[in-house]
Amino acid sequence: MGIGTFGSFTQARLGIYAAQAGLSVTGNNIANINTTGYTRQRLDQSSFYAGGSDRYYGKYDVRIGNGVLCQGVSQLRDPYLDIRYRAQMSGVGAMDAKLSGLQSIQQILDEVGNGDDAFGILGAQFSNFLKQLENLSDQTGHAEYDTQVRSAAEALVKQFNSYANQLNDVYKNAETKFTQDVKTVNTILTNIRDLNTSIRKAQIHGDKALELRDERNNLIDELSTYMKIDVIYSEEDIGGGTMVEKLTIRLGDANPDPNSKTDSSVLIDGSYAGQFSLTQIPKPNPDFKPGDPQQGTNLPYLDANGRPVEKPEDAEQIDSPNFDLTLGALTHKNGTVLNGSTAVNLHDNDLHGSLQAQREMLTEAGEFTPQDVVQNVDPNAAIKRGIPYYQKSLDLLARQFANVFNEANQGYRRNSAGNYVDPATGNELLVNNQPFPVEGLSDAQLQALQADPNTTQFVTNVAGKLTLDLDGYMKSLNIEKQGGPLFSNRGDNNDPTGIDASNISISAQWSTGPLIVNSFVQNGTQVGSTDSSNIAHMIVLMNKKMDYNPSDLVAGTNGDKMFNGSFNEMWVNMGSVLGNDMMLTNIQLKNHYSNAVDVDTSRSAVSGVDLNDEAMSLMQYSKSYNAACRLMTTLDSILDKLINGTGLTT
Repeated sequence: MGIGTFGSFTQARLGIYAAQAGLSVTGNNIANINTTGYTRQRLDQSSFYAGGSDRYYGKYDVRIGNGVLCQGVSQLRDPYLDIRYRAQMSGVGAMDAKLSGLQSIQQILDEVGNGDDAFGILGAQFSNFLKQLENLSDQTGHAEYDTQVRSAAEALVKQFNSYANQLNDVYKNAETKFTQDVKTVNTILTNIRDLNTSIRKAQIHGDKALELRDERNNLIDELSTYMKIDVIYSEEDIGGGTMVEKLTIRLGDANPDPNSKTDSSVLIDGSYAGQFSLTQIPKPNPDFKPGDPQQGTNLPYLDANGRPVEKPEDAEQIDSPNFDLTLGALTHKNGTVLNGSTAVNLHDNDLHGSLQAQREMLTEAGEFTPQDVVQNVDPNAAIKRGIPYYQKSLDLLARQFANVFNEANQGYRRNSAGNYVDPATGNELLVNNQPFPVEGLSDAQLQALQADPNTTQFVTNVAGKLTLDLDGYMKSLNIEKQGGPLFSNRGDNNDPTGIDASNISISAQWSTGPLIVNSFVQNGTQVGSTDSSNIAHMIVLMNKKMDYNPSDLVAGTNGDKMFNGSFNEMWVNMGSVLGNDMMLTNIQLKNHYSNAVDVDTSRSAVSGVDLNDEAMSLMQYSKSYNAACRLMTTLDSILDKLINGTGLTT
């Protein structure tokens, strides 16, 4: 049957309630138009209909609804757009972090126009060193010109030291930023877990907790810049037929290795969340020799007291130098660990986002990467360049420069015919009654030395070719090299081993007085005072193209050269590599950012508050409210006529 005489008042009353609720929702949307992360809300309504059938139902009765019910308030959100946006933001985070790291390096190495004559600072020092060598060549025998060369060399090595120290500062800052961001990610995971718990409690009591969901979505968006993630919504049965929403977040399958499963590890499972930490490894013993028996002090690890130990579990645990991360077991706010959850050591490529980009800036050495890392860890490691690449490139340049000039300034005396001589007597050195030429002994001379028990130890046979240990043989004849090393690994010694950009120094021997050898050629027992053939050789070396091999600095690389050119060209090449890396990174960043903006625009069109739409809603609910009030007034008038006017005659 119909709703009865007074049922229409219920319809009007519910209509007024619905219009009031709609106006409240619209007002809330307008009030939060500038609230970051706010999702537009919508009033959910349904027709109120009392079901069932009457016992004495007549065919002339008309079934009419009982009005409108407010079922609740929901958010206008597209999960697919959220997925697309967060996927792009992991790329934005990765490229932005990488570009930021490269820009920090650029501030040190980009020195165009900072030196004299349009050269950079280090380029100007190379140029000045060459200029002083040329002056010395014209003024052979004048000690003050040797001093000028030394001063130019000292300015050059100090610039090497300065750049190395600045790059080391960049590395330390990047390390600090990385550890801080790991803590930030842990805070985000903790907050999402706690919001999950609060939303779950609200749902149990019938509240959708929309504002908490907005806060959670903001955190998830922020998390997506640090790493690639997959967000999964599911329903959880809490008993009694009651279902509540459950949020799960996993790593987003970023490792290209199909055999790797750790790149899909669970970060959050409802009210449980994991935490990131630097992977701990046993502290290695730097004096350990793998080829020798493991006994005494020759053990692979060190304990907390610095004593060698054999077992990893007995060693002191330190942070991984590769900055690997471990994801801890999923834990509840009260400290309970989720059943079956354990800590997971993440692999080298399990993350994609700003965390991974920062980690690669701290670890990737490009062409200086050992082959075992390329083969067993990351096949693309040899083309990834972080701060270590630029540090090692600078080290390689400094070492090559020092080695070349140390070698050029040390040699054995020879005569104008090109044969070695005894500097004390001026007599030619004879081997098998033949002169000893600078270009090397003949096969017959080498065979004679090999046959002599007194000299056989200086001759080696490699693949059928005899070679001579020149330094050992000369030492046996009490003949010393002339000159000395110009550069050392410390200013108070003459040790040329292990030179790099941070420690290259003027040797102690050179710092005390003139050391550059004018010439190794002597007539009789004296060297001509005007002969500057060795200085001319040094001048040629400044512009000579030579190979730069990473294997000269780092053992285990593939042995291929990374560059061929002069010292200054190698320096310029470092800037070119940096500029190219920055250009490619900037292009990728712009692509990811443009895509993210496009998706976010689409997302805002669905989830954002639009004043035009809200104005339409205001008009709609206002008219609905007025109409419902008018209906109630009309019903009141009709009922008044029915009660007070029926049966009366005029």
